[in-house]
Formats: sequence, C-alpha cells, structure tokens
Amino acid sequence: MESVSILFVLPSGGGSGGANSVAQEAMGLSRLGVDTRIGVNAANYAKLVKSYPEFESLKLPVLSYADADELAGHMLQCRIVVATTNASVYDIHHARTRLQANNKDERVRYAYYVQDYEPLFYPPDSDRWSSAFRSYTRLPDAMLFAKTQWLCDVVYANHGINVVKVKPSIDHDVYYPDLRRDASVLSIVAMMRPSTPRRAANRTLRITNAILSKFVGVSIRVFGSSTEQLTRFGIELPASVENWGVLRRSEVPQVLRSADMFLDLSDYQAFGRTALEGMACGCVPVVPILGGVSEFAMHGRNAFVVDTRSDDEIMAAVETFVLMGSRQRAEMRHAALETAADFTVNKAALSELRLFSELAGAGTGA
Repeated sequence: MESVSILFVLPSGGGSGGANSVAQEAMGLSRLGVDTRIGVNAANYAKLVKSYPEFESLKLPVLSYADADELAGHMLQCRIVVATTNASVYDIHHARTRLQANNKDERVRYAYYVQDYEPLFYPPDSDRWSSAFRSYTRLPDAMLFAKTQWLCDVVYANHGINVVKVKPSIDHDVYYPDLRRDASVLSIVAMMRPSTPRRAANRTLRITNAILSKFVGVSIRVFGSSTEQLTRFGIELPASVENWGVLRRSEVPQVLRSADMFLDLSDYQAFGRTALEGMACGCVPVVPILGGVSEFAMHGRNAFVVDTRSDDEIMAAVETFVLMGSRQRAEMRHAALETAADFTVNKAALSELRLFSELAGAGTGA
C-alpha cells in the first residue's frame, strides 16, 4: 500500500493564525511519521524558517521555490499537494500547468486547506476580491477542507462546493496556564491590529477607553502592532495602557497567561484561534458572534460571545466579568481550560491524515 507524502504550499512569512495552523499541523503529521514538507516562495523563506524554529529540530523540510517550475519539481516528489491561501492556489495552478504540459500530473492529488473566506478581506469586485473568489474553483478536482462548520457553510453557499470539516488545533506545548500567578489586579488584554480592518482596532480603542472610564483598578494591555504602527493609523493609546507590540509566536502566550480576559472585537472570526489559545492559558475571551467561534465558545460558560457591532453588548460582557466574584471567574477560567484541552495538534493531524489517505487512495495502516 502506497504511503502518503504531503506538501503544504504556504507562501507566507508565518505568524498569522492561518499560518500557525498549517505549521503546527504539518509538524503534528511529521511527528506521526508522515512524510510532510512545506513549500514557501523564496521571498518568505527566511522569515518562515525564523518564525518556526521547530521545523529544524523535527527535520521537517522547508522547500523554497522561486517560480512555477521550481514548485512543480517539489510537487512531483509528493502524493498530496495542499494549498493554504488563495495565493498558494494560484502558485499551485501555475506549477501544475507545467506538470500537465509534460504529462507528469497523473500521480499528484490536490487539496485546499481553507483558513478563512478570503473575499471578505478585500473591497467587493476589486481585482483582489475577484482573485480570492475564483480561488475556490481554480483547482477543480481539489478536495477542500476547513476547521469550522462556518467556513464549510460559507464556501458552499457562495460556490456550491462541499468542504470537509477537520478538527482544529492549538499547540499545548506553547499555550498553557499559570495558575499560580497573582490575580489581585484584574487584567484585560486586547489584540489591536489596524493594518487588518476586520480586526476593528478603532472599536477596540473605543472599548478600552470605556473600560478605563467605568472601572477602577483594571489593568489593560494590547498587542499586535508597534506604537509607530498605531500612530500611522491615528490610534493613540491611553497613557495607562501598556503596548506589548508585535509579538513572536512564542511570546503571545506570555501575555495571555498574564491576563484574566482577552478581547477579540473583530467584525468576525473564521475560527478565533487567539481566543482559544487564550482559553488554554486560563484567559476568558470576548469573541464575535459572527463566524466560527461556536466550535469552542459557550456564552457565559467559558467565554462571552457578543455582537461586536454593539458597544453596549461588549461592555455588558466586560461588566459581567469584572463584577463577578472571584469564585465565578475561577469557574469560567476552569471551563475555558477544559474546553481548550480538547483541541490538540495530534487530533487535528490525525483527522487530516484520514482525508489525505482517502484522497491518495491509501489507508493509514491502522
């Protein structure tokens, strides 16, 4: 029976939620003994390798490609080739054209790991919107899969394509709690990234100011952008708010572990990875009701699920948490930890391996 070899094509420097998913699940597959590789465009190679030093220790090959011919050569060595972004779909398409021209495409099977509904990133009917919209059908025989039912439903509603759901994951070697920390001061941390409009930095600033005005003794910190970046977008933080700036993947859990509540006030979240990672660190999140957070967030139990278009609804959630007794907050924290514990890299890797094995026409050997 033929073994499965997998190439994830990830033209990215890493660090985003989607890139983290691909990287950690590729590492999970590698730990299972599966021949797994990552292909990255030459411009992002150095940054990607730096973002994930674990690749080297796992001896997980990271293959650089400068053009379609070079990517085609990498694709030929694998049974399954997986797109991970709309840009990677087009890279694979162009490389596949080279293989087809030389009658070398027969053995390779294709998949698309859908990380978000990318047309939402761009103005409707713009060139980038059109490119993202077409990406879901650009590899017509590809198997599409995603980690939330919301993503599966959105792609089907807009393109009539069935998307297979796989298990999401977080890296528990990185995201874990510190239950011994001093919790005498209620600490809130928020993501603030104005370069990504859907992350709603101005809304987050507005809520931050409202919290500081209403509650005494609450500490607030933000991360995601440097002070210089915030200034370029006209965002000035209150003097009492500490900005941790742009964090490496290994630094994000430090700030989450130090907080009681995490604010993700995005317009929507396809999954909401940072919120779930916060839960794994013992931090109760506020998350947008629009999107895929229902995979893990239960309002009032382990999280607060709100319509982020309503400042009143956001503030009501914050107030509920701030005014809770310490025992109630501890119960929510433990519920968050219990939920996050179910989302392991191993489970996600196994769910993907099952799909890849079916696509390749091979079993897992189990």
